[in-house]
Amino acid sequence: MNKTEYLNALKKALKDIDESVMEEIVSDYEEHFQAGMENGKSEEQICEDLGAIDDLVEEIKEVYNTDKKEDKKQDKKQDKEDKESNDDQTNTKNNTFKEWYSNIHNIDGEKIGDMINSALDSAGDAISKIDVNEISHTLKNTLDQATSSISSFADSYLRNQGPGPFDFDKRNAEGYKENVSKSYDVSEEPEEASENKASHDTESDEESYDDIQAGAKNEAGETGAESHGAEPAGGGKSSEEPGAKADESEDVNSQKAGTGPNLIVDGICADITVQKSSNGKINISYENNGNERQKEMYEFYSYKEGNTVYAGLRRVGKAVFLSNLKLYSIHINIEIPDHMGNVNIRTASGNIMITNVNSDRIIVTAASGDVLTDQVYATDFRIKNSSGDIRLDDVNSIQMSAGTMSGDIKANNIEAKFLTLRSSSGNVSAGNITADVIDNSSLSGSLDIVNMKASECKIRSTSGDIDINEFTINNADVSSISGNIKLRQIIGDGLRASSTSGNITAEINVKRCHASSKSGNVEVKCNGDIILESGSTSGNVNITLKNYNNGYCIKSRTTSGALYINYDNMHQRNLKTGTYTYGNQGSELIVSSVSGDIHLAD
Repeated sequence: MNKTEYLNALKKALKDIDESVMEEIVSDYEEHFQAGMENGKSEEQICEDLGAIDDLVEEIKEVYNTDKKEDKKQDKKQDKEDKESNDDQTNTKNNTFKEWYSNIHNIDGEKIGDMINSALDSAGDAISKIDVNEISHTLKNTLDQATSSISSFADSYLRNQGPGPFDFDKRNAEGYKENVSKSYDVSEEPEEASENKASHDTESDEESYDDIQAGAKNEAGETGAESHGAEPAGGGKSSEEPGAKADESEDVNSQKAGTGPNLIVDGICADITVQKSSNGKINISYENNGNERQKEMYEFYSYKEGNTVYAGLRRVGKAVFLSNLKLYSIHINIEIPDHMGNVNIRTASGNIMITNVNSDRIIVTAASGDVLTDQVYATDFRIKNSSGDIRLDDVNSIQMSAGTMSGDIKANNIEAKFLTLRSSSGNVSAGNITADVIDNSSLSGSLDIVNMKASECKIRSTSGDIDINEFTINNADVSSISGNIKLRQIIGDGLRASSTSGNITAEINVKRCHASSKSGNVEVKCNGDIILESGSTSGNVNITLKNYNNGYCIKSRTTSGALYINYDNMHQRNLKTGTYTYGNQGSELIVSSVSGDIHLAD
């Protein structure tokens, strides 16, 4: 089916509904065809993407509950008063349809993102706690449950949309369809009543986020990274006293709320840029470079209430059933002064760029657009995205978290107390990272990290590879199910690396190390004396021990494999289960293999 056939069939199927609504829907489908062809798609591909016409018409008729032929018969019999009553009823149904459609375009992506984060947490718990034989089955069930929960949530939310942090009154604010610039002086002392209102609005998002995170079970070393933003007395103490730390975090957050000017922006389909103000005020400019119909669809609003400035887009045109938001060329440019209280930015299909900004708390939510940041300083900085990429450059924050479903995450020059980078199917790459607690994970994407310093660190992947180079740590836990793990220039206290079916390669200078794989090979190069526990079920274990010939104590356990030693010009072959010592026994090696061989060399 081509474009003409599809549109004609659509008009024919919609003949029984209100003519103006029918024209609006058909016009919107024409725009969708135009956008698709500009992106290189054929008319047949676009028809397939749009879906079956019968399904669409059935939904619309269900909303309208109208039959054109019966209406014509009733119009002939009824008098003027009955006709006016029917017109009122039709208008009510039109409003119902518009409200229903509006709900579709206002899905809270942040709530869905939280569910994905919860699924990632469950997957991480499965990796570290469940028997290896049950891991694959458990992870599959976890992801299936997450998918089912998200689908159920989306269905119920479309029917009855709940409140959220952006549910402030947009209707009473003055609207602008033309390009406009607004400026707000935030140095003025707000009235007491307005202060209370602003504080409530900005705190509502804090409460919703903390409530979601409160149910997550924190493990040692990741307590602060998940849900707390307060600075601990020390890296080790944060993982030992989660209860006290949570109370401290809540006190700090409550004190921060309302301490500086706040900004809440709902961009819908606009590209949003945020940068430092040159005059100490909040300056906002709006540009709509779309066609005339697109300009009639949205209008810009902004107003100040207490110490909070609200801005964004609101829909004022007719309901467009299948609007392609990528068609719109709408930009909101924002300048903010230093030491903002709370900055909350949201957009659905637009990009968000934040540069040279200083704020207590920054929360960014996007759906299909990219998020880019550069030179951001904050006490609490959180980014959530669905299918777009996240790019972080030169960020300094006590708590920094960034999560995306299918997009990639790139982070460079990050300094934080608690750092969390998570992606579902995208890749995570990071460089020049310094943090007390780090929690990085991806389900099917790879993790590539260069030059990282951390006290406590957890890095997880399900099927993606993990590659870490130049890593200074106190304690680190690196794990993957089917991906390979490659570690180079690792310096620190304790390291644990584990994989189910992937290979592990490690070049380390640590005091204690555990490296194991079920069916993959394990290769460890140790610089200096070490306590090493390493094993594989069907793979080989190769250990290079460079401890200046200070000797070893090997506790070996093999089934069908054998132990081979080539150390300090001494060669031993076909050794079995037992304890073998040499020299000063400077390193303790506990090695095991079922069907693979074990090799030790200097």
